[in-house]
Amino acid sequence: MNIKIIDNAIDISSQNLIIDSLLGNQKTFPWYYRKDITDSHRKNNQHRPGLGHYFFLKETIYSPEYIHLLEPIIKKYINKKIIQCRSFLQFPLNPKTIGKEIDTPHIDLDKPHQVFLYYVVSSDGHTIFYDNNKIIKKVKPQQGRLVIFSGNIYHSAEQPKKDVRCIINFDVNV
Repeated sequence: MNIKIIDNAIDISSQNLIIDSLLGNQKTFPWYYRKDITDSHRKNNQHRPGLGHYFFLKETIYSPEYIHLLEPIIKKYINKKIIQCRSFLQFPLNPKTIGKEIDTPHIDLDKPHQVFLYYVVSSDGHTIFYDNNKIIKKVKPQQGRLVIFSGNIYHSAEQPKKDVRCIINFDVNV
């Protein structure tokens, strides 16, 4: 199973622009409430709320005013058509959920694709990869880290306990 990890995938000024735009106090980035951060239409969802934002949807730019934030990643790493690109923001869970921190394993789309997962900030909410329901790898969110993997690999997010978990997820045609 090929899971590629690239640290400092883009320069620090581009990293900081993304952080300031998505999480800065002085700007208003349009985050939208989601009942379940993994995806509310999937079976066995866990109803873990969070915020989301679509940059691309159905191979079309959905958020033209913010697409410039992604250009350093797109220009350097993505040479195929983007099916969808979303950002998610997860908050630490209520302490009553301890022992249930891992989201439902899933794949993003039911068609062949490649995933580019960019970590906006460092966090304690790992990304977990599976093979036949067995954990094969955990990746710690690190600011500027890009994880590239085949869309048929089941993965999930571990809920953060201390810090917010903010990612940008690209699903790209193969």
